[in-house]
Amino acid sequence: MAANGGMSFSNNFVVKFINPPAGLTFIPGGDQGVSGTSDYFEMFCSEAQLPNTNSAQGQTNGVYVGSGSVSYPHTRVYTEIQLGFMCDANMTALKFLQDWLDFIFSGDKNYGEMGLNFAGKLESEMATAAHGPKKVENRSVRLKYRDEYACDIAITKTETGPSSTTDRAPITYLLEQAYPYAIDAIPLQFGSSQITQVTAQFSYMRHHIIKNDVRNDKIWWIPPAPILPPPT
Repeated sequence: MAANGGMSFSNNFVVKFINPPAGLTFIPGGDQGVSGTSDYFEMFCSEAQLPNTNSAQGQTNGVYVGSGSVSYPHTRVYTEIQLGFMCDANMTALKFLQDWLDFIFSGDKNYGEMGLNFAGKLESEMATAAHGPKKVENRSVRLKYRDEYACDIAITKTETGPSSTTDRAPITYLLEQAYPYAIDAIPLQFGSSQITQVTAQFSYMRHHIIKNDVRNDKIWWIPPAPILPPPT
C-alpha cells in the first residue's frame, strides 16, 4: 500500500472551469476574469464525479459455427455528470449557473432569456420588482452557438502532499465542450440550519484523461512523524 502512495480518499478533489463564457466571468466579491471564476468554484465545489467510461455495442452473427451472436464495441459513449456547489449568502453559485443556462437561450438580442439584476434591495423591494413590468409573452427563444456557451471542465483527483491537501494529483479528467443543461431544485425548509447547496447536471462532447504517477517520488515524500511527542 505504501509503495503506491497510500490509500486514496474521496474528499480530495479540485474542479476548474477553463475559459467559461466571456459574459459570465464576473464573480461578485472576487476577481474579475477567468481566474476569479475558476478559483471561486474550486473553493465552493462540494460534490463532483469522475466520469464513467462506456461504449455502445453491436452484434455480429456467424463468426464461428454454433457460437450465436458476438458483441463488439463500435462507439464511445459519454454520459452526463453532476456537480454540486455550496452557496454563499449572495447565492453566487446559483446565480452563475442560472445565468449560464439563460445565456444559452439568449440568442435573440431583443428578447433574451437573461434575468434582471439589482443591488442592495430589501425583500419588500424585491417583491415590488416582481410585480413590475413583465417581458412580452410572445417573445422568441433563440439559441447561441455551442462555441459561445460551452467550456472545458477539469476534474482532478488529489491526495495529501507535503505542503497541502491537494499536492498530489494522480489523474485529471478533462471534459471538452461542457455546459449545464439542468439545475436541480433547491429544497428550502424551516428547521435546523445547514448550508444551501445547488446541484447542476453537465453535458459534454467527450473527455480525455491526463495521468500522473505519484508513487515514491522524493518531491511527494512526507517525513514520518512520531506517534508521541519527543521527551523534553
